[in-house]
Amino acid sequence: MQKKLRTGIAILFGMLLISALLWKNINSTTEISHDLFALKNPKSVTRITFSPNNPKQSYLVLEKIKGRWMVRNKNNTYPADTLSLNQLLFWAMPNLQVKSPIPDAMKDMVTKDIGLNGTKVIFSIGDQEIHTFFVGYASATQESTYMYFPETERPCEITLPGFAGYLTPYFNTNIDLWRSIFLVETSLPEITSLHVIWPNAPENSFTIKQDDDKTQLFNEKNQLVTANQSLVAGYLDLCKTLPREAGESAGINKNKEAANKIRNDTPMIVFEYTFKHAPKQIIYLHRMDLSGETYSLESRTGELKSKETELFWAHSASDKTLWVVQEIALRNRLRTLANFSRSMPETQSHRLVQ
Repeated sequence: MQKKLRTGIAILFGMLLISALLWKNINSTTEISHDLFALKNPKSVTRITFSPNNPKQSYLVLEKIKGRWMVRNKNNTYPADTLSLNQLLFWAMPNLQVKSPIPDAMKDMVTKDIGLNGTKVIFSIGDQEIHTFFVGYASATQESTYMYFPETERPCEITLPGFAGYLTPYFNTNIDLWRSIFLVETSLPEITSLHVIWPNAPENSFTIKQDDDKTQLFNEKNQLVTANQSLVAGYLDLCKTLPREAGESAGINKNKEAANKIRNDTPMIVFEYTFKHAPKQIIYLHRMDLSGETYSLESRTGELKSKETELFWAHSASDKTLWVVQEIALRNRLRTLANFSRSMPETQSHRLVQ
């Protein structure tokens, strides 16, 4: 009985020893621990670099500059989407776990693919690299991701506890997916004036000027207008941000003729911002043509609508990219001069100004 017990203990000890050896790098001093890929101190990071091994793809850099995250590639620099960035830094990266090292049968294939098509990911504090690894494609089950840590003997399958899926999309190099979803994003004190222009109804246009905590309303002739101060202040506070739909830019941007037609048409409304410490910013909003025949709900005579009421095109003076903006994001921003002289807020109907 004791001999069987000793034999069982020896077998168990041997199995544990073999398992430990599988997790150890036999060619270097770097061991494959369960949290080898996890980022230990995400708050200290000031730069993230995505460098594809495929030379046909562009690099991408996310960098904190004067307290604000920016995203850039070889062609452009934009404010970054801090929500997506924080998900990567504070949710995904600290919790990466090694599911298992790649078995011998797959080692060469996975290593080769990461070498050809993987992305080198570098987390830095200033110019000092603190955490680097390579990201490959999804596993066969698409519930883990192949990654390689420098100086280890083989790639590993990496998972994120509580997340059913693979992590490659979190390390993409598409700059549009990392850009801020806000066409305008500032603080209220930073705004010195907001000029709202209705090109097809100039009498509805107005300007809000702010100086030393004094907010004033002017008409299209730059004449001071007596107005409900709470409405004016509330409107300016609302307009410190202007969101668009998240994701890549609209497909129409690939059709130069169609995109230029929209940009060259008279906009529905124009927002002109001036700031204390930033360049002037101009946002143009255009009604979106219907994609098919749609009848107005208000019409009983079968009158065809030609424009959407819930979707708009938007672009800035400095960036010609067309973005989709939803009506719900604009509802309380589509105001006219008359709205501010009333005691109660009243939403501007799209039918009033064509």
